[in-house]
Amino acid sequence: MCLEPEDFEEWFERTQSLPTENLHRLDLYWRDNFETSVDQELHSIVETVLAKRGETTLAMQRQENIKKLNKSMRASNVLGRVIAGITGFLVRSK
Repeated sequence: MCLEPEDFEEWFERTQSLPTENLHRLDLYWRDNFETSVDQELHSIVETVLAKRGETTLAMQRQENIKKLNKSMRASNVLGRVIAGITGFLVRSK
């Protein structure tokens, strides 16, 4: 079950007319409360509109957190600590 193209366009236009604050609330709501493919489509519309406005969606925040954790994990092994130490020394000596 999916939205028809006409319905998709109508919902997209409606979503574009919403304030950014409401879009963030909808992003949070749809992240936690979707049951059908239509719900997923509506969530993707909200994410698309937020991205067009230059806002950070929950999915974008999640990816940023994953990148930070991966970077942290690289620095937690022996080679990573050596590289971090050298980098820190070079930054402090400038």
